[in-house]
Amino acid sequence: MVEIAYAVPSEREEVAQFMNAVFVKAKWDIGGWRRLVAGRWCGPEGRYAITVRDNGRLMGVLGLVYAERITAEGVRTTADMTSWYVLKDLRGQGVGGKMMALATSDPEVTVTNFSSAKAAVSVLERAGLEVLDSERLVWLPSELPKFRVHEDPLALGDRLTAKDRRIIGDHQGLRLRHLAVETPDGLCVMVVYPQKKHDEYVTHEIMYLADQPLFARHARQIAASVLPEREAILSLDRRFAAEGIEPDDVRAFATPRFCQKGLLHPPRSTCFIPNACC
Repeated sequence: MVEIAYAVPSEREEVAQFMNAVFVKAKWDIGGWRRLVAGRWCGPEGRYAITVRDNGRLMGVLGLVYAERITAEGVRTTADMTSWYVLKDLRGQGVGGKMMALATSDPEVTVTNFSSAKAAVSVLERAGLEVLDSERLVWLPSELPKFRVHEDPLALGDRLTAKDRRIIGDHQGLRLRHLAVETPDGLCVMVVYPQKKHDEYVTHEIMYLADQPLFARHARQIAASVLPEREAILSLDRRFAAEGIEPDDVRAFATPRFCQKGLLHPPRSTCFIPNACC
């Protein structure tokens, strides 16, 4: 008998071991999977995955990174989908659709998917998720004069807003850069995720941007200031781009970002990809 349900706290180790076994190309060890399912932003009793069992045997998982996020509409709960896998014995039987139906069933939670495999796109669309973003803006290193960059913004104290302090505090200890850039128009606070997606360069992806119009006015000089090497780019999802911004390049995602309809207005929401930072 096939059962699909939210994983309970006592199953965390089994779920982490399953993920470690099936995702053979992952760039982290069992410790990374344990951190992924630990429920960092929702507490030890919170939801962290959906499981599929056949007569008790674990056959599939869908990781869910729950978090409370401060948005223009107030505090909202999000759940980012990650590490979705069903063993071959159960594929083609509608299991994926049922997992998605459960994941999107809570009217108080906005489900997102920032790193879907192409094969899963049709399942996301059938579940009612819509395209959140399909391209990123890119800036290259340059010889422009550099702004002063603070690598520890929390040390600036009251110069940061309460929201910025909360965001940076929530994401300590992850593979992120927390930055505050001194521009002529004020402090530009951002959280950046460096990752080597290509052999030629490192992508420094902006995961949080406190002041979008300020960044737009100084984007090229900010890029020149924060990129630590020549073989690097600074990347910003299109939805975070204020009017008048001028990138060096625009590049399409291999698969779009997806978001559940209706609960948040995406351009104003605070969006992260926490599963990529474990």
